[in-house]
Amino acid sequence: MTQDITTQEAIKRLEQHFGSREGMLTHNLTMLSSSGQPADITFYRRKPLINVQISTKIAAARLYGLEDQLPKILKCIPFSNGVVASLAEIWTVNPMPIGGFTDEELAAVDLAEGEERHGPNGETLRKMIRKTYQCKSRKETDFYLRRWIAS
Repeated sequence: MTQDITTQEAIKRLEQHFGSREGMLTHNLTMLSSSGQPADITFYRRKPLINVQISTKIAAARLYGLEDQLPKILKCIPFSNGVVASLAEIWTVNPMPIGGFTDEELAAVDLAEGEERHGPNGETLRKMIRKTYQCKSRKETDFYLRRWIAS
């Protein structure tokens, strides 16, 4: 059985479980670090990283009880494409499937879902994707929206 809840209630529940937005991001980065599953990482002040893996350093620190090392690691998170970023720079972590998508899978995505209102202030999914992925055109927005819906 599913239960419909408001966006504000969902945010409240996430904060109760993870303690903060940063706590949720750290949890997601840890899970992806341990599994090797790729993700799209968006930032407040730079272009997103697409289909990258998160360094195993995060998972290793947690697995081996080196929690005291975690703040240092989270200041310089290495990604599989060579880019390094701090947790404070990250806006969203969007897990993607291992193996990615085929062109056919992305073409088959129904973009109508992008017009649904999902944001905390009633924003459409399209608007949130355009903003977080820092898209400059409708074509670019459609590309990232297809990835997000397909994921």
